[in-house]
Amino acid sequence: MVDWYTRFDVEPADRVHRLIDELERYCTPMRPWVRYALDDARMKLAARCGNVAEVERLWRRLRVQGTPQEHYVPDGHAAANVRTLARFGLHDLALAAAVPVLAGHIPTREDRLFETVLLMPYLHLGRLDDAVEAHRRTDAPTGMLYEDIAAHLEFCARTGNERRGMDVLHRNLRLAGLGCRYLVHLWTAAAAALLCRRVCELGLDREWFWPCGCDEDDCDDLPLISYAKLGRQLRWDAVNLAREIGEKDGNTYLADRVEALIRAEPVVDRLELAPPRADPSGAAGATDAAVPRADHLDVSDAAGLRRELERAKTIEKARPRIGRTQRVLQNATAGGLTDVVVEARFALLDELLAERRESWRQDLFSTVDELFRLHGDRPDLFGAERSGVLWEAVPVTFDRVLASPGPHLRQIRDLLDRAEPHCRPGTDDLHHVRWFRAEAAARVGDADALRAAWEEFRELPGAGRYAGREFVSRRAQWWIDVGCDEEAFAVMAPLVADGDEREDLLLMPYLRAGLAEKAREVHERTYRTASGIPEVTAHLLYCAEVGAVEHGREIVLRVLDLFHIKYDEDFPFDTLRAYAGGVRVCERIVASGLDETWTWPADECCEPEDGWSFARLAESCRDYLGVYAHRWEELTGTAFHTRAVRALAGAGEGDG
Repeated sequence: MVDWYTRFDVEPADRVHRLIDELERYCTPMRPWVRYALDDARMKLAARCGNVAEVERLWRRLRVQGTPQEHYVPDGHAAANVRTLARFGLHDLALAAAVPVLAGHIPTREDRLFETVLLMPYLHLGRLDDAVEAHRRTDAPTGMLYEDIAAHLEFCARTGNERRGMDVLHRNLRLAGLGCRYLVHLWTAAAAALLCRRVCELGLDREWFWPCGCDEDDCDDLPLISYAKLGRQLRWDAVNLAREIGEKDGNTYLADRVEALIRAEPVVDRLELAPPRADPSGAAGATDAAVPRADHLDVSDAAGLRRELERAKTIEKARPRIGRTQRVLQNATAGGLTDVVVEARFALLDELLAERRESWRQDLFSTVDELFRLHGDRPDLFGAERSGVLWEAVPVTFDRVLASPGPHLRQIRDLLDRAEPHCRPGTDDLHHVRWFRAEAAARVGDADALRAAWEEFRELPGAGRYAGREFVSRRAQWWIDVGCDEEAFAVMAPLVADGDEREDLLLMPYLRAGLAEKAREVHERTYRTASGIPEVTAHLLYCAEVGAVEHGREIVLRVLDLFHIKYDEDFPFDTLRAYAGGVRVCERIVASGLDETWTWPADECCEPEDGWSFARLAESCRDYLGVYAHRWEELTGTAFHTRAVRALAGAGEGDG
């Protein structure tokens, strides 16, 4: 019972501690191994809460008592101790905990892979040959448990063996890819998210087909997936469970450790392992044999698949309609029917371009990516009409994935490279490519790369749609984001000359340039109508900087929806600075003695909520800022912008 509430369906640590104390009070001295088990549970709780000193103290106390004679499977208990110590980075103690097993004093079960727990201690202690050999002996085709899978996925991701990790992941999808329910699932999901992140950063991601394995006729599973999409799902599953447990325990240790694992870098650049047993991708672009036939769709000939594609279009509900289209794509890919593959891809593209599919931006990106690959492989299947449709999708796709979390920046740049050779003469195609190259440079925070990319854009004849007011202010925001105020002034000069209200984007650059009176005039003129994230952010930061708390209070209460996160991935890039501004304004309001309680208004997804205050909102914004700053660091591969927004928000809990 104690084990269940410690490692599985966890209860708050203080409640379990009280239970352990009460059990110990009734435990007679004649039951030493019960007392041992209770101390072991205390050690697991201390580990869950990040109390490394208490873990080490209890482990040493338990160690001198020898191998427990009751209540435990000896090799499993030893493995649990090794894992506990290794997760704290106590790799020398972790190896010491394994000695009784390695020396043969504790027998190991034939169906268990004890040495998986030693992979990371061996690696961190520089015992690379031992690590390679342990991987070889325990990388079983089947039968691995959650902890075994987690160890191998992390090991592969941190030794330059991402392709081997893909093989491990595909062989264990049933356990590794189904998210988090209990604490025992947590590290497996986090390690899989780490591997997926590395796969994307290295440009190895491709879409592949996930067999659902069920026999239900009305199954609406979507078989098409990518490492970016799977990694996103598992990342939030792991982080959210860790945060939920941390709220119960009253600390952030578990969430911090999970995020640290997901963001971990290689321990060694490359450790040579045997090649994977098979092609790990199962990708839509892999060999025919690598793609399984679709569950729930027996049709495999071209004519039959085309009929199914037409039937799919008549399905009323979106998810089943998209799922059926993906199954047609799967069977066409498995059968090598490239012409049907292209037709199915364009059918998916049509679905995903709709505004209501904005949250499906990762799927849209992958679809466009695969279509450009197909365009390169089979140009005969892409006439003028299809090429036109594909290029119409380009600005929509890149707008979405550069504005909100989606694919990794490496993938975005790779797709731009893939698309450029297919630009059509006399069109805006190359304008799209070069514009988004510049925006990608701005996302990295590289001012020199942004200058170079913009100069390439300027070489093109005319600016087309990118000469409009919206794009002028957007370009100015790039320069402000990378800390180049003079360039921002130059870009905004035409709008400023016309008295455009979006001059408010320059509020902080004006202050930094010593133009306080100019900034005040612009703020007074525009703060009541500012509604977009960039301009609202500019006003919030201005109010915080000059102490205009009454205006700041008015703005915050008017734009509360901006601070309402409905979904894990619904946190636009521009919102990072908005939340920093929210933190600063709310804290200034509190410091001025103007805090008050108020009710958060109802929304389409929730009822009104009482008990809000500016102090509570500041704390909430700081917390979210920390969580989503980490996510944007993963996607962009740089901490340039997140360091900036943390500096804007000021020091505090949850922003590290």
